[in-house]
Amino acid sequence: MTSTAACPETAACQEQDRSGKDRPCAIARACQGRGRADAPVFEIHTLRVGELLLPHNGGILRDPIHAWLVTDGARSILVDSGMPDMAEVRRRLNVDGSGGGHESLREALARIGRKPEDVSHVVLTHLHFDHAWNLDLFPQACAIVQRDEVMHAIDPVPTQRIYYLREAVTGLLGRKRPSAFRLVDGDVDFLPGFRLLKTPGHTPGMQVAIVDTARGRVGLVSDLGDHYRYWYPADPRANEAPLRFLSGSFMPGPIRSEGELAYADSMRRVKDLAEIVVPAHDARIPVQLPRDWFELPPG
Repeated sequence: MTSTAACPETAACQEQDRSGKDRPCAIARACQGRGRADAPVFEIHTLRVGELLLPHNGGILRDPIHAWLVTDGARSILVDSGMPDMAEVRRRLNVDGSGGGHESLREALARIGRKPEDVSHVVLTHLHFDHAWNLDLFPQACAIVQRDEVMHAIDPVPTQRIYYLREAVTGLLGRKRPSAFRLVDGDVDFLPGFRLLKTPGHTPGMQVAIVDTARGRVGLVSDLGDHYRYWYPADPRANEAPLRFLSGSFMPGPIRSEGELAYADSMRRVKDLAEIVVPAHDARIPVQLPRDWFELPPG
């Protein structure tokens, strides 16, 4: 899509100058002419923005809701934007829990010294309600999503209709293009050291952020295998009931639009590029990377 010698943002999110003509956004202008040798190294902060209490096998499954703030010190990029507040979730889905909404996301950002106004881009891994709400907190940011994900959100497979809330989709489509909304098709070198990988499986337009840090490359896999047990099904550190017959393999998650082979192929592509993966709904994920570096949860 772009040469390795220029920032991919040059032809991506744009803003308008005083004459009304499009020009590259601030990040693009800052990166123009920078080669891959000078690619920034990022830190990743996990934002715990809520929790759902889901009925599961006759009991309750505690399902943490996470987003991530990715920064190189000069810019702040949000990956996913959390869920509605619990009153809205209860009303829509009859599910209990805590957190969510603007307040929880603001508080999570404040804990790492950020405000919504600091966020330049919001990368949406997919458009399910617990990953793509609260975009109105970031009117100045450019939201980035796969074109196939928008189409699926409008007309999802029947088993996923419950996960797409109309307001999330209409709010996204109502954002100003190209400065506040960018559709991408396939793999994209978003910034030096920050790649978006299209990974159909959980949804047709699922995308994973592949981010360079000082200790290696991280895959923010979100719901493409949303717990470690899907990535390491035979390992007792990841799975309380190890599935030895799946040693060296993946276990595609139960909520999926694509077939098992396509899902597993997307997981393999991520693992070929990233040293570690960070799933969205596992409570044991690192709080800050590269500081908390591990492939599997310790202990």
